[in-house]
Amino acid sequence: MAPPAVNGPWGSGLFANLPLKASALAIAIGLYAVAHGTEDAQQTFSVPLVATLPRTDLILAEPLPPTILVSLRGPRTKLRDLRAEGIPPITLDAQSLTVDRVELDGSQIDLPAGVRVERMEPGEVSFHWEKALTRILPVRLSLGDLPAGLVFDGAPSIEPAKVTVRGLARKLNTLQATTTDVVHFYDSFQGYTERAVGLVLPDGLLGIEPSQVLVKFTLRQATTVQLFPKVAVAVVGFAAAKTQPTTVAVRFECPVEAPTPARAEDLVAFVRPSDAHVDLAEVQVEKGPCHVEVTPSRVIVRH
Repeated sequence: MAPPAVNGPWGSGLFANLPLKASALAIAIGLYAVAHGTEDAQQTFSVPLVATLPRTDLILAEPLPPTILVSLRGPRTKLRDLRAEGIPPITLDAQSLTVDRVELDGSQIDLPAGVRVERMEPGEVSFHWEKALTRILPVRLSLGDLPAGLVFDGAPSIEPAKVTVRGLARKLNTLQATTTDVVHFYDSFQGYTERAVGLVLPDGLLGIEPSQVLVKFTLRQATTVQLFPKVAVAVVGFAAAKTQPTTVAVRFECPVEAPTPARAEDLVAFVRPSDAHVDLAEVQVEKGPCHVEVTPSRVIVRH
């Protein structure tokens, strides 16, 4: 195809030898890329740190840093490849160490030719070993606030009630119990509930087995309790009849919002005996929405 006509002083020269000019441009771009790809650059990488422990009865008093910041210098293309592929973790074999401090100088990293370590942060790691201990400890329950109007129906239970804890001997010797995460009751309702709850891992402890416990509890409506130790018993239908005993104890358990008697005189305890000369009759009390317990529940009626 003939090059398009262009008016002006550049017309004939602009498109002359167009294929050659395109090839020259491509070569120039390639040379630029090669030149800049081989020139040195610097990048910082976050490299995981892994250490093997010497014995199961020893643990580190202070944890090692999980990663090391490594500043590398080398050709851009190789650094770019390292960024894409990632650098393998730095591995320290604590079983073969004869010192408690290791200097990080780059020899712990396998790098491609032409790439060198300029800086590592931190530049050293310390190994301070302490004796480890394993104990069985009780679990202490940490409870949040209950919703308004609800209370526990009996004490909550934990399963298992004891767990196995491993950690620094100096920390574990002073620990009396391990504690659950706070149990919240935002979405709780009346009735029985089971809930899996995690355990708090204090500083200086390596692990808890199991790491969760099952908390079991029952919620019911909140109530108020009133006890009236001497309430007179009336005999319905027999004005001259007497009861033995003449008074009973009455215990009221009512919903919080329900009205309750203020005095024993406000209560009416009564029996409805048969026509027999001596009768054992059940004592009744107007209870409304309340749960009522009468002691004794029956009295002797003599006509």
